Amino acid sequence: MWTQGPRTLSGCAHNGILNILDRYRELYGSDPDAVISGFHMSRKPHYSQADLELVRQTGEELRRLPVRFCTGHCTGEIPYRILKEGMGGQLSYVHSGEEIRL
Repeated sequence: MWTQGPRTLSGCAHNGILNILDRYRELYGSDPDAVISGFHMSRKPHYSQADLELVRQTGEELRRLPVRFCTGHCTGEIPYRILKEGMGGQLSYVHSGEEIRL
């Protein structure tokens, strides 16, 4: 169940989910309770070691926040698995057409 607190929605985080959260903090002075956003980390067909390290570092930053995340397609399957491993229940995946009850 999602919280009743502030939430933010981003179709795809082309400029980076951490940048979006930084801007949110500038505008509102705190973190949202929940974020629904693609993380735009998909790199087909190949992920470099630098790509994978950026995914891990992003996951570490997100894990420190008191925020629930729901992400989708443009995050990419491999990055999602890496993020999920580190973030556990803090991160979930939404498929096209799926309903999210807020």
